[in-house]
Amino acid sequence: MKARTLSIIIFGLIFTLANGCGGSGGSPGRYAIPGDVPTATTTGTGTAIGTTDPDALLASAWQDFQYGAYSSAISKFNQVLTLSNVSASQKADANNGLGWSNTKSTGLESGYNFFSQAASSNDEARIGLASAIIRRGQKSGFTQAVTLLEQVGLVNTSFRFQSTHSIGVSNAEAHALLAFAYFWRGGVGDQDKARSQISTARTEDGSSDSSVAQIYKTLQDMGLTGI
Repeated sequence: MKARTLSIIIFGLIFTLANGCGGSGGSPGRYAIPGDVPTATTTGTGTAIGTTDPDALLASAWQDFQYGAYSSAISKFNQVLTLSNVSASQKADANNGLGWSNTKSTGLESGYNFFSQAASSNDEARIGLASAIIRRGQKSGFTQAVTLLEQVGLVNTSFRFQSTHSIGVSNAEAHALLAFAYFWRGGVGDQDKARSQISTARTEDGSSDSSVAQIYKTLQDMGLTGI
């Protein structure tokens, strides 16, 4: 139990790229003031961004997200959800954006409900939801996390995850995440699956100080052999 608890603590540090502030607590310094960052007033086609164009508002929200203006992005993603002409896919994109914006601002747990709203159709949200579930460290959650990550396509080690938006999760990190989930699910054949996934991740990212390296070391410390 002590080893398992240690592993979960380590993993919470690993995903600082997703947490934004390295933990569940927020930090005012993580919120960029919207007026301090470039923001678009038109779309790529020159159409003015208004309150009734979901695609234009989503594009503006994701641009704010890219610049680190998370509070502004959150406001715009929420605004998308209030529009009467918003489609199911646009709602999913807005909830995914809310998930990552809140995650970057205050930690994975704050993105959980939003990721849950989008995970049925959005791979980025599946990655986010799986990360949030794994961070909780509950045995039953690892099965759900594996399912989500397999739905993305990561079960195939030759599959390459490429995010649509700059959420900060690489293909190697996504495969390493699945390796971690397989290991802790602990089903028949899961250790072999974990070996395959972490080997794929390390082939692409062999650095000694990345999140992939930390997951690799954690798996070694927790008893995964042959890696």
